[in-house]
Amino acid sequence: ELLIRDEPTSGLDPLMESVFQDCVREVKEQGRTVLLSSHILAEVEALCDRVHIIRNGRTVESGTLSELRHLTRTSIDVQTERPLGGLDGLNGVHDLRVDGTRARFDVDTAHLDEAIRHLSGFGIRSLNSRPPTLEELFLRHYGDELARERRADSRPAPTPEGAAR
Repeated sequence: ELLIRDEPTSGLDPLMESVFQDCVREVKEQGRTVLLSSHILAEVEALCDRVHIIRNGRTVESGTLSELRHLTRTSIDVQTERPLGGLDGLNGVHDLRVDGTRARFDVDTAHLDEAIRHLSGFGIRSLNSRPPTLEELFLRHYGDELARERRADSRPAPTPEGAAR
């Protein structure tokens, strides 16, 4: 049995949202499938086993949340024994903020191991890493595509051969 719900919690108060989420979990436990269309990404993250990112009516990404995390970055917050250096030269490091022995940054998943190895050379005292949320995945995917579209739109239009410029 397939249940389809489009923006099911729109306009619900937090108590009724919680009741809805409990109902979806109960239906899933019964082995039924729920197709949930929602712009409330925290709700999708909490309830869905698989996610599809749809753009202009077409699926542009699909998979489990774990599978889709390759699309973006992991957030790092670290405290070390010695003042940090060299992070700005590492591949895949973004939005770096360093204050002595403390740093916060995002790192591309493909470069996470390299960043952790670099940090270990400074004596890690505390380390928090957080994988991207579904909202971050969604915004990163759409943000990158919008940036590409803007760059394409800003290119001068081709002119016919021999036309004045």
